[in-house]
Amino acid sequence: MIPAPARVGLATTNDPYLLRNLIWCGPCDVPMYPNPAWGQRTYKCGLGCRRIALPADAIESVTWTAAERRATLDAIAPPCRQSVLELLLVKVIVVSDAPDDLAFVWRT
Repeated sequence: MIPAPARVGLATTNDPYLLRNLIWCGPCDVPMYPNPAWGQRTYKCGLGCRRIALPADAIESVTWTAAERRATLDAIAPPCRQSVLELLLVKVIVVSDAPDDLAFVWRT
């Protein structure tokens, strides 16, 4: 179980992109970047290999569910979730254009 945020130094953030600095394009092996498009939160490949922006909500939801399976994450408030994911993950790799086709590189 992850201890309360104050005890492990979890940072809170108002960043709307939970996977900033963690999400990578599988085919290109480059970081993806936040891309607000038409009022929606999305991620894009840094090299532009993907023709469509991928929905941030869907990718972040799949990633958080995987993190919950990996560790006991009781009552982690949304502002602390980015910090928790940075502790657990090296990167999230977007394998295809499907927001649930992800691979995770976990810290050991």
